[in-house]
Amino acid sequence: MKTTLSFVTLHTTDYPAALAFFTDILGFEQTETRPGATAFVAAGGAGLALRAHGGLTPPLGVGVTVYFTVPDVQAFHDEVVARGAVISEPLHDMPFGRTFTVQAPDGQGLGFWQEPA
Repeated sequence: MKTTLSFVTLHTTDYPAALAFFTDILGFEQTETRPGATAFVAAGGAGLALRAHGGLTPPLGVGVTVYFTVPDVQAFHDEVVARGAVISEPLHDMPFGRTFTVQAPDGQGLGFWQEPA
């Protein structure tokens, strides 16, 4: 069966901190908010949701990395570093393109990459 990724939900124990990270540090735009501290963040293509989940205990997201394509990975890297992102995998070249990874507040890896020219 062929499937299409619709959205990814990242659960967080500190919703305000996670939301600030995605909007202030990474520059993602909120597209929808709902009662119960749930926000959907525009990530292009498939959606990305943040959901407050007080019943979970850290570490959350360990071993998970979600990748996003960006038009200029060097410029985006420089922007998020200037805003205080914690780089968990430095900018480097891979067969699929240039990439780097940041760590979200709850431990999820967020990879950003640019296709080779």
